[in-house]
Amino acid sequence: MAQSITCFGELLVDMIALNSGKLTEVDGFLKKFGGAPANTASGLAKLGLPVNYICKVGADPFGDFLKSGLKSYGVNISGVVTSPTGTTTLAFVSLTEKGERDFFFIRGVHDKIDPSEVELPKRTQFFHFGSLTQTSSSGLKATAKLVHQAHKQQAIISYDPNIREFLWGDLKLAKLVVLDTLKKVNILKVNEEEAELLSGETNPAKAASKLFRDSLDILIITLAGKGCYYHTANFKGYIPTIKVKVVDTTGAGDAFNAGFIAGLYQAKKSAAQLSKPELEKILRQATIIGSLTTTKKGAVSAFPDQQEINKYF
Repeated sequence: MAQSITCFGELLVDMIALNSGKLTEVDGFLKKFGGAPANTASGLAKLGLPVNYICKVGADPFGDFLKSGLKSYGVNISGVVTSPTGTTTLAFVSLTEKGERDFFFIRGVHDKIDPSEVELPKRTQFFHFGSLTQTSSSGLKATAKLVHQAHKQQAIISYDPNIREFLWGDLKLAKLVVLDTLKKVNILKVNEEEAELLSGETNPAKAASKLFRDSLDILIITLAGKGCYYHTANFKGYIPTIKVKVVDTTGAGDAFNAGFIAGLYQAKKSAAQLSKPELEKILRQATIIGSLTTTKKGAVSAFPDQQEINKYF
């Protein structure tokens, strides 16, 4: 049996606005598959890699829609828990005239997952997760259990906090939990705003230097249309991206994660074992995938296939 990738976190419906403006101004919404780690899992599966997903959804039409979505992409859903009580989480998203995202969540059961309901599949080579499950007591414990199991299996652990202030309620608490968690992972990916929140630094190089820990193989700060900055024990630098016409930025960071994890999986090495040219090639692939995902509405439906990615190499 081949080694696999396991992703854990929220599985929710992205209700994407049909026109630009604040949520109070838009005319309607397009129902799309969503949830940051779920987007990453689906992107990895679309690249042909073996992927498991662990999460909790409601026993409702939205939960059914999401489970069938995961299955259609080729993700193993045996770790998906269906709650007889509570509902599937909905996220309403719009893009303002200035290009900023406006969010509103109808909170369901995504973070109500209990430690007794999760088990890391055997032969997990990569474990990827976010922080939205860490916003509740049971979700925090379930996350800690899976991280512990990943350590025991010597899996490479990837963390993209994807901090949402309105779900945490307290950014100080979010910062404490994320800073504690990053000591236990090998890959940390954050965006510019998260890097500033966690480090107090606006300059990506300074922020990365302040946040880097010896336990990390790599720390990556995504810089939207400017590419990304990376920091390892041996190398650091900026990776530019391609210019595209942006339609919807939802899921771009998740697509980046899929591209980066896929590159490591295919290289059969950790980020710390790569030479600088090998590492930068994988990071370039990740930035291209992230950028191409912004050219259509919806995170996973916009994820490019290998043929499209190859055009830029």
